[in-house]
Amino acid sequence: MASRSLAVSLLCLTLLGTAACDTRPVSEENRDANALEAIGSESACIDELSDPELLRMQRKVDDALRKALLEGKSLDPAAQAAEALDRGDFRLAGALTAKGVSTSVYGAQCRIMGGLSARAIRAVSFIDGVPADQPKIDYLTRAETFARAYNAAILADERYPYGDICRKFDGKVELGEDGTLQVQGAGPSDHAFGFADLGPVRSAPTLAELARRGSVSRLDGLLRSGQYDVNTPDLFGMTPLAWAIAYRRRGASDLLLRAESSPGGSRCQTIYDRRSPMQVARVQQWVGMLRRMQPLVTEDDFNALQELPRLSDGDIDRFNHGLTQLNDSFAEQFSKNRYLTKHRIYFTVNSDGESTGCRIEPSTDYPDYDEKICALGLDVLHWKPARGVFGNVIDGEASLIVGVRSR
Repeated sequence: MASRSLAVSLLCLTLLGTAACDTRPVSEENRDANALEAIGSESACIDELSDPELLRMQRKVDDALRKALLEGKSLDPAAQAAEALDRGDFRLAGALTAKGVSTSVYGAQCRIMGGLSARAIRAVSFIDGVPADQPKIDYLTRAETFARAYNAAILADERYPYGDICRKFDGKVELGEDGTLQVQGAGPSDHAFGFADLGPVRSAPTLAELARRGSVSRLDGLLRSGQYDVNTPDLFGMTPLAWAIAYRRRGASDLLLRAESSPGGSRCQTIYDRRSPMQVARVQQWVGMLRRMQPLVTEDDFNALQELPRLSDGDIDRFNHGLTQLNDSFAEQFSKNRYLTKHRIYFTVNSDGESTGCRIEPSTDYPDYDEKICALGLDVLHWKPARGVFGNVIDGEASLIVGVRSR
């Protein structure tokens, strides 16, 4: 029988289902999965957020802005903000980091679960904490001075439609050792999307603004005008229905559903997209609304909303480190192994996120090795529990795939 050993590095994390619902804390701006996407990259599916011509235009004006800042040219932030608003560009100035996106560093806090995507900001700097990679301090100073004044002008303008989501921020922001921006002075919020305290509605509100307030009569008037597409996403990738659900406005949600709003959001989204109405309802654990939308999707799609337990990148790194040390301790036994195969390590995880069992399929030829790799996983891996289709935590099972070398 061929001898086998596990490879040094973890190959991948397999979640035997759809990981759709992002439950990271409100205002955590650093970990958006889309944050490091190429600004202006084009999508195969074209909607208002991925229109190639719009993206090219935004890339052009952003490149010109960064070039002007780099060359030390005198720029009027208020004038620049007015020009942007005139062309319908509501993006705030922000910074990219190795871990994501931040506008708080330039005096504007946006409350959106999972943070902002890179497309939602005008990136004027990249901050990563590595001195050799940093722009010169004079550029960073110019960028910050401009960006703070630019954001203040955008936020103060009557035309800005996102005052419910992004507001002036006077707190302190510091770069942590792990490359994330630590926001200090931000008030606590139990609202995952937008601020709980909505201000006065603007004179010419959008569908989303009325949906957030549950203004059914005015919302119905706009819908009857026939001038609006109910499935058009906003700057944050959310449709009016998603916002109505985020603020638990039942009347507005029912009205939008009757107007053929999609539980999947825009035409480039699906019900698995974390900003889709269906996923926002799961975040809210709004069972009644989920049941209301259930007949509008297929049974298979609805059942596939269930999520398996998930790990953080840090836990995977710790497991890889321990796996390397474990393999080193078995180096003599594995010295003649040649061919790479795969083994799957299954973990059962309870509703508290605790691992309650482990097995390897197929097992290796070294029972003591199998026992130790399971013990390693049970010790260093801390899971976010599985969630059912209605967003409730449940018991679940997930697996890791590791490389195996055999003779």
